[in-house]
Amino acid sequence: MIMRKFTTFIKGIILGFVGLAVPGLSASTVALEVGIYQHMINALSNLFKKFKSSALFLGILMLGYFTGGFIGSVAVESIYKTAPLVMILLVIGLLIGGMPHMAKSLKPGAKKVSDWIVLAVVVVFLIIFSFILTGGKEISFENMKVTDYIMLFFVGIITSTTLVVPGVDFAVLLISLGYYNAFTGVISNIFDFSQIVHNLLILGTYIIGYGIGAFIFSKLIKKIIDKFSDQTTFASFGFVLVAPVIVIKKGIIDNPDFRYSTFDIIFGAILGISSMLIMIYILYVFDKKKKIKEQKEKKGQEQKENVNA
Repeated sequence: MIMRKFTTFIKGIILGFVGLAVPGLSASTVALEVGIYQHMINALSNLFKKFKSSALFLGILMLGYFTGGFIGSVAVESIYKTAPLVMILLVIGLLIGGMPHMAKSLKPGAKKVSDWIVLAVVVVFLIIFSFILTGGKEISFENMKVTDYIMLFFVGIITSTTLVVPGVDFAVLLISLGYYNAFTGVISNIFDFSQIVHNLLILGTYIIGYGIGAFIFSKLIKKIIDKFSDQTTFASFGFVLVAPVIVIKKGIIDNPDFRYSTFDIIFGAILGISSMLIMIYILYVFDKKKKIKEQKEKKGQEQKENVNA
C-alpha cells in the first residue's frame, strides 16, 4: 500500500515536471505511458461516488504534480532570466519537434471539412486572444484586478483539459494564452514570504478553476473523444501550431528586456535543434511502445477467443 502511494507520488512528479517544463509533450500522454491515466480519469469522475479512495489517490497524485511543477518552473525561470534567447529557442525546438507526431494523427480526419474548421477556429481564437485581447503582451500578475482573477479562473478551467485530454499540452496552452512566464514565476517564487499572500491568492483562484474543469471534463472526456476524436486532435494541433509564433512575438518582439549575445545565439541554436530531435525521438519511442502494447493486447484477445471457441 505504501509503495503504491509512493509510486503514485513519483508519477505525479513526472507529470508535473513534463507538463510545465517541457512544452510540446502532453502530461496526459505521459500519464498513459506510465499507466496512471485510466485510474486518474476514474478517480476524477467518481470523486463524489467513491470520495475516500478517489480523494486519497488524487491528493497524492496532485502533491507529486505540484512538486514536479515547482521543480520545472524553477528550472525554466532561472534559465529564462539569465539567457532568454536560449530558453526561447529551446521551447521552439520542443514545439517544432512535436509537430510531425501530431500531424500524423490528423490523417484520419484530413478529408473532413469540419475538422479543418475546428483547427481554423482554434487558431483564430488564439490569435485574437493573444494579440488583440491582451494587446500582444505577456500576461502579468502584477496589480491584479477582479476581472483578472475571473480571467485566471477561466484559464484554470481551460487548462484543466490538459490533465484529461491526451495530446493537449499544459505548457503549450499556457504559452498560447500568454500565461506561461507569469505562471512559472509565481510557482518558482511560492516560498517568497514577502509575496506569499499574493501568490497563494493567484494559485488558489487558478486551482479552483482547474479543479472544477478537471471534474467536468473527466465526466465528458470519454464521450467527447469517442464522438469527436478527430475534432479534438485538430483542436490540439491548432494550439501547437500557433504556440511558436506567440513565443517569438511575446518573448522577443514585444519584450523590452530581451537581450542576447553571440554565445546565446550559437548555444541556443544548438540547444533548440537538439531539443527538437530529442522530442521527435521521445515521441517515436512512445509510438513504438504503444504499437507493441496494442499488438500484445490484440494477440491476447485472439488467443482468448480461440480458447473460448
